[in-house]
Amino acid sequence: MANSAITFYDKFLPDQPEHTHHYKGENYHAALYDLVCRSSGIDSPHDAFKLEQTDMFTVEEMASNPVSMRFFEFLIQVAGIRRVLEIGAFIGVSTMNFARALPPGGEVVSIEKFDHFAAIARKNFELNGLSDRIRLLEGDAFEVIERLPQDEKFDLIFVDGNKERYKDYVEKTEHLLSEKGIMVVDDCFFHGDVANDTPVDDKGAGTRAFMDYAATRDDYLRIALPLANGIFLMVRKPG
Repeated sequence: MANSAITFYDKFLPDQPEHTHHYKGENYHAALYDLVCRSSGIDSPHDAFKLEQTDMFTVEEMASNPVSMRFFEFLIQVAGIRRVLEIGAFIGVSTMNFARALPPGGEVVSIEKFDHFAAIARKNFELNGLSDRIRLLEGDAFEVIERLPQDEKFDLIFVDGNKERYKDYVEKTEHLLSEKGIMVVDDCFFHGDVANDTPVDDKGAGTRAFMDYAATRDDYLRIALPLANGIFLMVRKPG
């Protein structure tokens, strides 16, 4: 007899009981992560790049998850992406992942507000031979975006800056998105705060405001993926 008690949300995530009852080890998350990385050929950024780091945050704390970055590399290849706009570079790990995945002649334009991180990012680009594919612009993203050529479009826009202003970033940059370009908003779940009736953190409130706004954008095909801290994808519908 069918189990009518099972719902779709019971089978939503790979670590829920419906998807883990055969696992007999001690740490399913670690085992699954190792398996995904090994089978997908994903290296730690510490192995993939020569990295100068900051003493303020670790790469693990601040950089996008390596599995997420492989997903973005996949998008770049299958969608034929040539130009990327990144809001929030940190020390350049995601920037270099984008740059390395682009075809010859591709370009990443990355905006970083803090000069400390921007200086380290530039050193990392040089250390890894990627400076010719990356243009790093320092300053507040909203001011920098105003100075960009408004007729030069991007095939992928990666939003990973100030969480309080996620909605503003999307509204500010969507005219720079190419006809079939992909808008990617990282960390869209903000540690679960977006699922609260009232977010407990200003960053969570900003991220929730973006999610609520995205729900109104029926002119986009859109999906929130439960990968890492959440990834939101938007692409314009044809017609």
